[in-house]
Amino acid sequence: MSDKRITVTVHATDELNRARFVRRLRELPEVRVVREDGDVSFVLMGADDAPAAAELRRRARDSDERVVLVAEELGETELMAVAEYGVRSVLCLSRLTAWRLIRAVHTAVGCCTRAPLVTALV
Repeated sequence: MSDKRITVTVHATDELNRARFVRRLRELPEVRVVREDGDVSFVLMGADDAPAAAELRRRARDSDERVVLVAEELGETELMAVAEYGVRSVLCLSRLTAWRLIRAVHTAVGCCTRAPLVTALV
């Protein structure tokens, strides 16, 4: 029996936040969390998190990588920069739901139509 779940990796500068986020992802039956080379890469970014921003830019530069940003807060200027990086979806950490997570995963792999990033944090 083959595993048809979408594989995801999670990148964060704070290991505790990463572990909490991975726990949430593991509750989704369509998703399998892996350490490397997932179908989708989640980047968790806190407020004023320069290392996470650098990781986001590095990953987004790889045109084959499907990146979803999960941010604590993101202003309009930052959202425009993220859009230029080619990020597939942006989620607000405080408004995460299982539905939003799975929608972001499906959007990143091309199963769902892509919503404009300007509506991502609404």
